[in-house]
Amino acid sequence: MISRMYQRLITFAQKKENKELLVHSLLGLSLRMVGAVGTFIMNVVVARYLGATQAGYFFLAITVCTIIVAIGRIGADQSVLRFVSIYSEKKEWDKVNGAINKMMQWSLITSVILTTIVCFFSKSISIHFFHKAQLEWPLFWIGLSIPLFASFNLFSMALQGLRKVILSVIISRGLPFLLIILALIFAPQDGATISILYFISSILTFITARYLWKRQVPFAKGNFDASVLWSNCAPLWIVAIMEQLQTWGGQFVAGIYNTPAELAQLAVARNMTVLLTFILNGVSYASAPRFASLYSEGKSQELKKYAQHTTHLMTLLALPTVLFIWFFPGFIMSLFGKEFTEGIWLLRILAIGQFINVITGSVSYLLSMSGHGKDLRNITIINGILAVVLAFILNPTFGAIGSAIATAIAIASSNLMAVGFVKKRLGFSTLSILGFK
Repeated sequence: MISRMYQRLITFAQKKENKELLVHSLLGLSLRMVGAVGTFIMNVVVARYLGATQAGYFFLAITVCTIIVAIGRIGADQSVLRFVSIYSEKKEWDKVNGAINKMMQWSLITSVILTTIVCFFSKSISIHFFHKAQLEWPLFWIGLSIPLFASFNLFSMALQGLRKVILSVIISRGLPFLLIILALIFAPQDGATISILYFISSILTFITARYLWKRQVPFAKGNFDASVLWSNCAPLWIVAIMEQLQTWGGQFVAGIYNTPAELAQLAVARNMTVLLTFILNGVSYASAPRFASLYSEGKSQELKKYAQHTTHLMTLLALPTVLFIWFFPGFIMSLFGKEFTEGIWLLRILAIGQFINVITGSVSYLLSMSGHGKDLRNITIINGILAVVLAFILNPTFGAIGSAIATAIAIASSNLMAVGFVKKRLGFSTLSILGFK
């Protein structure tokens, strides 16, 4: 089967119109891997500077605020990608500027309200909900980053829509590198200090993102129908929140039941398996704008071939990584310190869920870029709830492993359901590599 996949990719790559995919995908993948290295080093720096307990507070604050950022973005990230992809192709810069400006305003208003609530009640949330008083200041400072994080991610998605892959990845993956530099300079000894550095890194990333966007887009007075934007954002808003619950829900629940050291192990394991999704995202960064263009032009057969070959590419790239994670988890976890080696099964379990995420292909992008956001919304609602419910059921009995199992099941279930909806709506399966049509 593997050799057959390679042969299909060679044939696919020989066609002139597909070279852009391979060049941009490999470029995007290379940059994402640089970002992955940055994330990996950031986790090592945090874990070794702070130790498992203090690192646990920092990672829990990241978990809480990441879920809240998804609420603050109001589903605008996928909408920005879709509309910028379509209208930049047509050189309709008034609509490009109109779309990004309007959605940025909505996102900022929502994010500022949410960050005010998080920061004001950080002490109460830490003591009365998570029963961890030392979480207060990490949650406060990372909470201040919520509007900045939401904003620079929208700029990143907009640049992706312009097919400015390098700039998009620099913004989306630049934060870990800035945090590493600041951490090494100031040598933080507690979760609150490194959380302040995280906030400063967010400010610098936002300034960079805004500057790069302004340099790439010709000035034109913004003009876009707000009702069209909202009808696209609304279902994707729920999608974004539920996707975060799928990914982070298990760790959120673990924050209630488990010790800070166990939280740190779970967070590190999750972050390491997310390296697999960098392969998915690296290819998707190049593919998503073309998904939107091909669908809007009615080129269904080209869309099918393009989507299936991107899945082949991602599977072949991810396979060596997942095998290394599965067979050498002890070595990987030991890099963070002796306290982390107990988390090898967390790493293995989460790797399985993320590998299924990769081999199903860019199904979320296919549904959102083709205007089937409501299907994606329904899928993520089911599996976002599933992730949290399973975590509440499994964690009290199995501890952090229960949360890992819940996350892996929800991620796998969500992507397999999305494969079914792609088949129903678009007439093909991204799992053709496994014998489906």
